[in-house]
Amino acid sequence: MSRYRVRGGVIAAVLLPRDEEGRPAWSQFEHLVGFLRCQGLSGLCINGATGEYVRASPEERRTAVALARDVAGNRCQVIAGCGAASTDLTLRLVAEAEAAGADAHLVPPPHFFDYGEDDLAEFYGAVARSARRPVLIYRLPCYLSDVGPGLAERLLRQHEIIEGIKDSSGQLGLLEHLSSQPDLHAYRFVGNDAALPEALRRGLCDGVISGVAGVLPELITALWEAGQRGDAALLEELGALLAEAVARIDPWPAPIGLQILAGIRGLCTCLPAVPLAERRKRQAEELRRWFEPWWEAFLRKYCAVERPAH
Repeated sequence: MSRYRVRGGVIAAVLLPRDEEGRPAWSQFEHLVGFLRCQGLSGLCINGATGEYVRASPEERRTAVALARDVAGNRCQVIAGCGAASTDLTLRLVAEAEAAGADAHLVPPPHFFDYGEDDLAEFYGAVARSARRPVLIYRLPCYLSDVGPGLAERLLRQHEIIEGIKDSSGQLGLLEHLSSQPDLHAYRFVGNDAALPEALRRGLCDGVISGVAGVLPELITALWEAGQRGDAALLEELGALLAEAVARIDPWPAPIGLQILAGIRGLCTCLPAVPLAERRKRQAEELRRWFEPWWEAFLRKYCAVERPAH
């Protein structure tokens, strides 16, 4: 078994900025990682859906992990997304992420085609035999073949190196199922920000891998800390703020809403995968007009000072 271990807490899903020609803007990526490493986070997740892994080449993804490891140092765990359309490419990504310094892997089912449970069991078995560092299953049923509670439990029991799951379904049934079986010792990560307050209230998670934390880490860490302290009033208050932010982000194709907020904050500039239509440009301006006073009010009330962006 690997000497590496997954840790819980708040893990930020990190954007991959791109320039006007669609190339990774590595200096901006380093700036963003440098900002996030100073926010008291448990870790960084690179090359997940927030980082548009389906858009990135294997070489870009390897570079992203290596740069994140270099900038984050030992302050944060680095979890590498290893999603692909095939088993062979997934295994290549796993090996290259380990060589680049990843502490663990976030592995979704192969994308595009619809696979059954037995297919996914074979796929994750191949990943488990290949990986030398911990694996988290990435459940993302709105885009990929689903890993439901029965299959998740089966994989966790069969493969010691599979240590847990990131559930981005927005539902809590799978986390409830894992919570009812403590002998699994499974890490339960919320992957849909909207589900986090309720998961915290009910004690159903060990951590969150959060796209919002990649742009607004102060909000997610404050929410997490309120949950850990059992401060129900503050959890409700911050949960309402998170729900308001999610309601503004969700109308955008993921992760464009987060990209726009990152630009407003001066964290990075991202070229969307698809050019913005005129309607979207007006929507972006509306998002900016809402966000600036909303964020200023949040910082004034909940943060003594805004942490530096460097």
